[in-house]
Amino acid sequence: MNRLSMIAKSAVSLPSLHLPVAALALAASTLLMAGPASAASHSSTTYISEQDINGDGKVSLAEFKLGREVEFLRMDFNADGQLSEAEYLGEFEARLMARLSKIADPEKRREEQQRQMRQAKVRFGVLDTDKNGSISLEEFMATGLSMFKMHDRNQDGVVDEVDVKIAEDERKAGKTSFVSP
Repeated sequence: MNRLSMIAKSAVSLPSLHLPVAALALAASTLLMAGPASAASHSSTTYISEQDINGDGKVSLAEFKLGREVEFLRMDFNADGQLSEAEYLGEFEARLMARLSKIADPEKRREEQQRQMRQAKVRFGVLDTDKNGSISLEEFMATGLSMFKMHDRNQDGVVDEVDVKIAEDERKAGKTSFVSP
């Protein structure tokens, strides 16, 4: 099964987005062709803007899962259904180098690259929960879902402005969290 077929199959299985299947397939294929993905943001506002596929200002669980699957397929360069360490680190390094190009001092740029790549290698080991040397779609989804749940403060299956408001209120009350408004 090719990547677009897999995406279309995913789109068909996600009726809760309230979009026609063709629109979902188009959105998913657009994501697949897009540039490097970003890791899930710790800011709920940024998270919504990054993960909102259909542009309605919120991210449903189904919408998030579709985006996460498309991200996995884009990263799986050899299309074997697993992310090798080389695929995972290569995708991260491409995004990292674009960000580091803004640092003028070459020594600071090199140090930051080395530090970030060490962290990415550790992250790969953490994501590879079965320790088989690769990350499956299930392993990749599990980490994304835990982040989704952190952003979904009211646990209604949607990350939206209500969750941002809850995070803001918690921060004002002095509560600290892994995610921010």
